[in-house]
Amino acid sequence: MIRIALDSNILIYAEVEPETEKGRRAAEIILLAAQNGVIPVQVFGEFLRFVQRRAPAAFASACAQVDVYSSLFVTPATSDEILSLAMAIAEAHGLQMWDAVICAAAERAGARVLVTEDLQDGRDLGGLRILNPFNPANDAAFAGLVAS
Repeated sequence: MIRIALDSNILIYAEVEPETEKGRRAAEIILLAAQNGVIPVQVFGEFLRFVQRRAPAAFASACAQVDVYSSLFVTPATSDEILSLAMAIAEAHGLQMWDAVICAAAERAGARVLVTEDLQDGRDLGGLRILNPFNPANDAAFAGLVAS
């Protein structure tokens, strides 16, 4: 199975908007990735900051959910090595630094796909493919990830 990394927007939709179409799709992606997936620590920070700002009453619950995700997913930390790789990715691909940190951590953890709606769908960042799960044109690609 191809290792999949998740971005913060996937967690946000699944946890904050579970009744929406995007929330349901995000939950499907989380289940798909849970066996062999990656959630960089930076993603957890972004998710918790979103909840803290937009739904402060749900912050304790979000923290508990991060603990659950941490037990199910590979969770690479932001180390000096990750930061160095992120700087190179940001420069080479014109990414914002925090997005580059997520990409670097995902890549170092062996992910070949980063699932997000926030970066250019289909873009290849030197072996890490960006895939938007909310684009119906990617349904076949996600089916292929399951079969891999």
